Amino acid sequence: MRRVRFFHGIRFRLLVVALALVAVPWLAAQFIAKMETFLRQSQEQSAAATARAVAAALSDRPQLFARSAGETDAESEERRRIIALFAAADTDAAAGLGTAYAPSDEIERLLGIMGQRGARLWVIDSRSRVRGLSGSLKDEDTPRRGSAGWLRRMVSSIVPTPEVPRGDETRPLRGQIESALIGVSSTQWKGTSDPEVAILSAAQPVFVGRDDIVGAVVVEETTGAIQLLKQSALQNLLASTIAVVGSALAILLFFASRLASRIRRLHAQAESAIDSQGRVRGTVEPSSARDEIGDLSRTMAAIMARLRDYNAYLESMAGRLSHELRTPVAVVRSSLDNLKQQPLERDARVYVERAGEGVERLARLISRLSEATRLERMLESAERERFDLAAVVAGCVEGYRAAYAPRRFDLSRPEGEVMAEGVPDAFAQLLDKLVENAIDFAPADSAIRVSIASDGRVARLAVENSGPPLAEETRGRLFDSMISLREADRMRAEGAHLGLGLYIVRLIAEFHGGRVHASNLAEAAGVRFEVELPLLRSSQRGAVALP
Repeated sequence: MRRVRFFHGIRFRLLVVALALVAVPWLAAQFIAKMETFLRQSQEQSAAATARAVAAALSDRPQLFARSAGETDAESEERRRIIALFAAADTDAAAGLGTAYAPSDEIERLLGIMGQRGARLWVIDSRSRVRGLSGSLKDEDTPRRGSAGWLRRMVSSIVPTPEVPRGDETRPLRGQIESALIGVSSTQWKGTSDPEVAILSAAQPVFVGRDDIVGAVVVEETTGAIQLLKQSALQNLLASTIAVVGSALAILLFFASRLASRIRRLHAQAESAIDSQGRVRGTVEPSSARDEIGDLSRTMAAIMARLRDYNAYLESMAGRLSHELRTPVAVVRSSLDNLKQQPLERDARVYVERAGEGVERLARLISRLSEATRLERMLESAERERFDLAAVVAGCVEGYRAAYAPRRFDLSRPEGEVMAEGVPDAFAQLLDKLVENAIDFAPADSAIRVSIASDGRVARLAVENSGPPLAEETRGRLFDSMISLREADRMRAEGAHLGLGLYIVRLIAEFHGGRVHASNLAEAAGVRFEVELPLLRSSQRGAVALP
């Protein structure tokens, strides 16, 4: 049975279909990316709302921003220095501000109440002094670089992090504070050293009355919580996807393998049920499964059973037909023989002679009709033996020279023995059919060329004759049953031809493990029939032949 390549089989196609499940995590990742954008927008709105709430709580309370005794106005350069310190790192932020940090207990108490985890709140007065500081941007929930590095790289390739401005991290906040101190509220993002984490800042002015600005509130938050949520969601998604896709692939591959195995078994049974001659020799086992393949196997089993019965009927029909026809043919023949003994007029005797020729032709037809059946039965019961193939061919050619004189036969054979195993009489019958076919088509003055050659493993018997070449459309059907290339006029003149001669040649060749084929000679000079037969190995020549 020809093996089906994996890439053309059912298992590969189901595997390709199963790979469509990979689209599930991709779609989920895109949803998570949109969810991250939505969460950042929500965080931006929340930070702005917190800044407005703190500014509202501090508004119209000038005593919280009152000038302490001995205080002087800061120069513009000092203002820039303080704001730069304001944007410094979280660690010891208040100590780093030095004299720029002038806390108000009430303000810091309020910031402590309104502060939240992972956020930093600042209150700056109009002279750029920090009056209150609460919270920190360094939170234990913030993802750390290096943790689950492979997951971070995978997440970055599947779900890119929204881009935020990079560069000088103090300058955006400096401008935001200066804008708030002149009455402009704003929110903005800035990048950090970690590309996965950004900082959101919201600034809101603090008013006394309607137009007097006494300070500003700044709320800073990181996206650490969002990144933690994102990584957690992707981790769960990745684990679930691997489990689901792996299970689906395993189930589909198991299903495909079982499906392919059942189909291969059905294919093997159907292929081995019919031999090379088209005869039904085996069966297809019907499956008890209730699926489509089970239905197919039961249908094929029923078809094979009907074909086997019909094949048996056809094989026995020739024998029965020839048996049934022999009795009436014998009656007609004996009646004609008796009639010939009677005195007849000349015209009547001519008709009796023609009737006799017809009966003889019918008798030959009956004999040929059962010839293939008799040969098959003979081969089934014949005992195999070792014989010299070259000697059998040489003996047959000598007989042809006597039987078909003055027809010329040319023989080419090796000097030594060509040992084969089989039935010598059957092989002689094979050569008889090839020679008869060659004589029928060769000109009367041409020679029939017979040759036998061997390479130690295979023997090649060839019969060549001059005459018309074979048509390409008929070469593939020459050795089938009931195929004849003789013209209708020749068949009527020479007698009945059922097209069984070359079919018998094929049966005998295949019985001996060989094959036969036909080809045209060069320049359409004639036809060559060649039979290839396996030879006995030297280690087998001394062995006893078994039946």
